[in-house]
Amino acid sequence: MRLSDVAYQGLRNAIIKAELLPGSPIDEKECMERLTVGRTPLREALQRLAQEDLLLAVPQRGYFVSSTSATDFFQLQEFRLQAEVWAARLAATRITEAQLDRLATLIGEARTGVEAGRMEIEWHLGIDEEMHKLIAEASGNTYLMQALTRLYALSVRSLYVSRIPVALLFEDLNDMVVIHQALASHDPDNAEAAMRAHLSVGATSLIRPVEPPFRENRMETWK
Repeated sequence: MRLSDVAYQGLRNAIIKAELLPGSPIDEKECMERLTVGRTPLREALQRLAQEDLLLAVPQRGYFVSSTSATDFFQLQEFRLQAEVWAARLAATRITEAQLDRLATLIGEARTGVEAGRMEIEWHLGIDEEMHKLIAEASGNTYLMQALTRLYALSVRSLYVSRIPVALLFEDLNDMVVIHQALASHDPDNAEAAMRAHLSVGATSLIRPVEPPFRENRMETWK
């Protein structure tokens, strides 16, 4: 992995989980020390995050974590639903056997974790995001994939910042199976219906509150 990717993932995770709060200035020296990267890869990461609307670039002042709210979450969900449904329909006609196998493997990993009673929110969200990434990839539309990556991050961050409960895989595992079946049968209508059901449940059947990440010193909330 490139150093710029290391910096990007580290900062993205911290922003999504509200370890860096909205409005927080990005201390580049602190970031370089924590992420063990140089200035050039860090700047590349900051630019990518600004393009994804997770950071705001202010001339002569640097980068700040962009604002978000519960209202943003529900507006993002409206937009994201349409994009995810489109991706599912396209994927149903374009998905490869190798991609179906990867999705089946991911479902197996999810089932193993659910049966073991895993409760780490990061693990649950990681599985869910990987599924959506795979479907976006299978859509064959690069621009749609990029948009969905951005929308997913913004949606999850809004959950954390607004302290809206996060849905876990205990409820979503069956959705993953149904989505896989629809894609494997190359049925766009069933794929659309399965994705709509998954996202509707994900937005309303929320089963565990997010632990408040807020502390006084913003940069010190990092791990």
